[in-house]
Amino acid sequence: MGALLLVALLLLAPGASWAQDIACDPGDLEVRALEFVGNRTYRDEVLANGIATTASSWWRRTFRVFGQRHCLDSLVVRRDSLLLTAFYRQHGFPEVEVGLQIAPAGRGAVKVRFSISEGQPILVEELRVTGLDSLAERERVLRGLPLRRGGRFDIFLVELTRDSLRRRLRDRGYPAAEVLRSYETDNARRRAWVEFQVLAGRQARIGTIRINTIGERKRVDPERVKRTLGIREGQLYNETSLEGVKRGLYLTEAFRHVSISIDSGGIAAEDTLVDVTVTLVENEARAARASLGWGNLDCLRAQGSHTNYNFLGALRRLDINARVSKVGVDKPFEGARGLCTAELLRDPLSDTLNYYLGVTYSQPALFRTRSIPVVSVYSERRSEYQAFLRSTPLGVAASVQQGVDGPFPMTWSYQLEYGRTLAQPAFFCAVFNVCEDAARSQLERLQRSAVLGWSGTRSRVDNVVSPRSGSVVRVEVRHASPPVGSAREVQFSRATFDVAAYRPALGGALALRLRAGTVLGARLRTLDSKTFIPLQERLYAGGANTVRGYRQNELGPAIYLPERFETVPVPGEDTLVYFRANPENTSERVVPTGGDNLVVANA
Repeated sequence: MGALLLVALLLLAPGASWAQDIACDPGDLEVRALEFVGNRTYRDEVLANGIATTASSWWRRTFRVFGQRHCLDSLVVRRDSLLLTAFYRQHGFPEVEVGLQIAPAGRGAVKVRFSISEGQPILVEELRVTGLDSLAERERVLRGLPLRRGGRFDIFLVELTRDSLRRRLRDRGYPAAEVLRSYETDNARRRAWVEFQVLAGRQARIGTIRINTIGERKRVDPERVKRTLGIREGQLYNETSLEGVKRGLYLTEAFRHVSISIDSGGIAAEDTLVDVTVTLVENEARAARASLGWGNLDCLRAQGSHTNYNFLGALRRLDINARVSKVGVDKPFEGARGLCTAELLRDPLSDTLNYYLGVTYSQPALFRTRSIPVVSVYSERRSEYQAFLRSTPLGVAASVQQGVDGPFPMTWSYQLEYGRTLAQPAFFCAVFNVCEDAARSQLERLQRSAVLGWSGTRSRVDNVVSPRSGSVVRVEVRHASPPVGSAREVQFSRATFDVAAYRPALGGALALRLRAGTVLGARLRTLDSKTFIPLQERLYAGGANTVRGYRQNELGPAIYLPERFETVPVPGEDTLVYFRANPENTSERVVPTGGDNLVVANA
């Protein structure tokens, strides 16, 4: 039984499962296919992830020329059969039988098949938890445990339940809490009895908090660090909060190493205090970055940043960011027009240098919580290809980030801008029925825009940088109106929803994305028939970031401007004419208008 348990533990560590030799030497048989038959409880991917035998990559199996090639090891493949047997028995299937079949699959290749007969599982007939009768929060501690009465008996669920009980107690002020477990099984009756004995100890509070900085660099004020931890002396002990302190200090990027230790000697004392020591190794106080690039819709572009992680010696962060794009289309860089694409030079809204200059201030905590306040002051000019040109001489954005170290980080924001948005006259006429110069100039003048926003993200991916499985969901809501400080012409309510799902496929990852959005505007004061949505808030699709194969912003509604047209007099009218595009020897220019609703799906 001990050997069987060892095999099972090795199965659960696939990254270190034996020193297998599945590389291919001359004369070895390639594993062309790996199959599992009869497995109802666990998917093929779960079982394949825990054994050594591996099939060649999809590219290799399909094209036979390139891709990763894996071969058969006769000793390892039989050991895998024992691993699968141990895996099922530890998960509550004592009658499991695993058969192995190796069949030819072409010249120099084989197909490996594991036939699994799971049998009937052992069920938990009785589940007892003792030692919690004196706890006021007993019901909350016991709620939703992984192991349950009537469910399948699983050794790993037993350990997970033990860890859950211990963590819940330590998050409620019991730093010395321990949980003992015992169980008894009857394979003949397929029944199990499980008992957890809780040794909670005494409830404790946080005592003295000490900040210990190691090394010659000691630029950060220890008292300032203590005020940004998000915990305070005297509060109830909570192990999750201490882990959040560690993550929060790492997020400041001011420290290269953070560790937290507790002195539990006071638990046996009458006052039950737990001292906390935070040990730090400081990072470099400043960092600078610069980059240079080229894009077909940006021409030459460059950006740079400078960051002070310990601004004014108080663990505050100051970022200075600058970037320019469309270098070559406007003064003083018009001599570099040869670097820009013809499509960019033909766009009248892209004939101006784009820039951004901003200063951002943030600190790691607000009012002794782990809410992160951020304030930015900036000036920018940006153009959306063929759509609009937005100039903001001055803008201020303030936000508070909550739960940055949790499963659902949120950001509350308020943005105040003083700027203007320009577009083609035909855009205003066709979309908003604003065709007169006086009415259009009223919409294009410098205006005050105030936007109240909220966004939240839930990420459940296996790897943040290069995910292969899991999902990411993001929701954003923005609102502007006179009650929040915006001008009457700048009113809207906008909501966008983004979800991305990742699944392993073809040796890589299949990414599925969905983006949906809607925006509501207010009626114009000059007209009663149209609602006006600020151009920068309209929804656009098409281009490399949404749907490839369509030009930027040109998937969706658009208007077309002919370069040549003729005037036709209206019969019986002396001063009224209408315009007709000349179908001969003429070209059209597309002006995307965006929309107030959007749905885009990608695979």
